[in-house]
Amino acid sequence: MTAKRLSLPRVAEVIPGVFLSRIKVDYEQLEVQDFLAENLSLPPNLESAVHKRKIEYLLGRLCLKRCFEAFGEPPILVDMGEDRSPTWPESWVGSISHSKGHVVAVLGRSSSYAGLGIDLETLIENPSSALQMQICSDEMELEELRVGLGLTEQQALTLIFSAKESLYKLIFPRYRKFFGFQSARVRLLPTLELTIDLIDQLNEEFARGRSWSVRWNKSDNLTIETLIVELK
Repeated sequence: MTAKRLSLPRVAEVIPGVFLSRIKVDYEQLEVQDFLAENLSLPPNLESAVHKRKIEYLLGRLCLKRCFEAFGEPPILVDMGEDRSPTWPESWVGSISHSKGHVVAVLGRSSSYAGLGIDLETLIENPSSALQMQICSDEMELEELRVGLGLTEQQALTLIFSAKESLYKLIFPRYRKFFGFQSARVRLLPTLELTIDLIDQLNEEFARGRSWSVRWNKSDNLTIETLIVELK
């Protein structure tokens, strides 16, 4: 990959034993062949995909490659399953997300972490009442975050959406079934920390009432990032 087209993604240890790599680029400035020098290529089922989807995939795998390197390990190519979700190697857990030029990946060892979920979301445009009903589990979920964190309605709704996407990415590799936004609720604690609780019983492991802390930040004025970590 030529340095003129793309610098390597940044990578950092965000919590002990979890590396995060991120990059922001203009997809139109890149071509698939730019990734060959990094030993990255498309799986057969993406060869006919639109350009944006191809570059998103390759950038996500490049971010993961940087995470493996940060561990001092030979990079492992994380395959894509039939449902298009990453197929994580047995010794590793991770998550990938992308949104309008932003790409991020996290990686940890499965001996230390049961799961990782990360999500990037561009602010939801013109959120309607119908959309709020689809995303929020009750009328107060949005209002609690909007008032408590001093966010706009747009920011609060995007944050709830992103947190629930992160939870889905954390749970799905073990649960392997779809569950919707109404199965979880985001709560603001008195400390202004966020948690997300299951309000539906998925199975014995993911029972009603299970709770996870939600780390979040605004990557820029238009993008919200959430991260959920589950210890082993």
